[in-house]
Amino acid sequence: MKKILFLQIVGNSLGGVWFVNKALGEELKKRGYDVSVLAIRNNHPGDNIKDTTLKIDVINKKDKWEIVHKGDVFRNLFKMKLFKTLKQYFSDNKKLKEDYSFMKEKILEINPDYIIASHYQTLPGVPKQFLNRTIFVQHSSFNYLLNDRNNVRVLKKLNDQIFGLYWLCKSTMQRALDFGFKKNHYIYNPNKFTTEEISDVVKNKKIVVITRIAPEKRIDLMINIVNDVFKDDKLKDWKFEIYGVGEFSSDSKTILENSKQIIYKGLTNNPMEVLLNSSLTLNTSIYEGFSLSIIEGYSCGLPVIAFNFGESAHEQVIDDYNGYIIENDNIIEFKKKLHNLLLDDELLEKMSKNAKEFSLQFSINSIVDKWETVFKKIDEVGD
Repeated sequence: MKKILFLQIVGNSLGGVWFVNKALGEELKKRGYDVSVLAIRNNHPGDNIKDTTLKIDVINKKDKWEIVHKGDVFRNLFKMKLFKTLKQYFSDNKKLKEDYSFMKEKILEINPDYIIASHYQTLPGVPKQFLNRTIFVQHSSFNYLLNDRNNVRVLKKLNDQIFGLYWLCKSTMQRALDFGFKKNHYIYNPNKFTTEEISDVVKNKKIVVITRIAPEKRIDLMINIVNDVFKDDKLKDWKFEIYGVGEFSSDSKTILENSKQIIYKGLTNNPMEVLLNSSLTLNTSIYEGFSLSIIEGYSCGLPVIAFNFGESAHEQVIDDYNGYIIENDNIIEFKKKLHNLLLDDELLEKMSKNAKEFSLQFSINSIVDKWETVFKKIDEVGD
């Protein structure tokens, strides 16, 4: 039985990286692989991920993932907290070296056939003899990568030694090639779930967003846009539901308190049910590496209206087919497209069918087939 090991920096985080690895890992396990997850640390003591069949080991359960880098030291060079920052820097690096040492021992013990590293910080913990069977997946846009010098430095150092760098879309892969990285490939992220059902988008009359309520998602802007569009009496039967956790601005809180059409619902444990009872999703993010929420919406037949969030935007959204891409900060155009789509049942239904068809390429089976092709190539190189 072939062994697959996923590497993460945190072993109990419910972020996007975990959901992708969980979906891939559980499907690979169904196909007969021995799949496990190895993380450096936990960030939420006492919390455990229970809704998975995957085994998750954590190297250091005592310390949180909070690392001071050299850049942090230089930024505090002429500030009062320099000594404190230096002390933390040396302490963090000492602990991390110990973690990497234990990590190497654990990998040698597991002896995986394939390693999928989800964070660049895990790569120094991979023994040299395993690097040629290690795949590094960059779970962000290339612009985001360039903002992290440590990320660039580690990938440059190990680029020749690992099996390959895998990016989330073709556009990001091309940027990596232009930058000078070698061994570049791309595989789209899989959908977390699949369904044969399709939403009755005309009947449901509901906009929905399931997301982290974080600054880069610009949910406050989204609320303002929808609130303005809903001022048309022709749209009085429409609702906008927001699912997620985070802080809203004071203006958004006022809108939520006073609007009967815009409703904050908190967390959901059944996103598929929510989406199947909705009509349309929105995306106002400044950037996305690869938007899982968009492809989840597609699988239920929900088109999307999105600002141009970067490299994967035009690979995820085909303008005027399964939604619209609006140039960043063109709020007037965003409102216009949203308003017109909500009033055009025929177009909404057509885009819904297109979204459902488009979603098939992101199905877990389709994506895992691609990963198995990668594993075969690793075997060929090993032979």
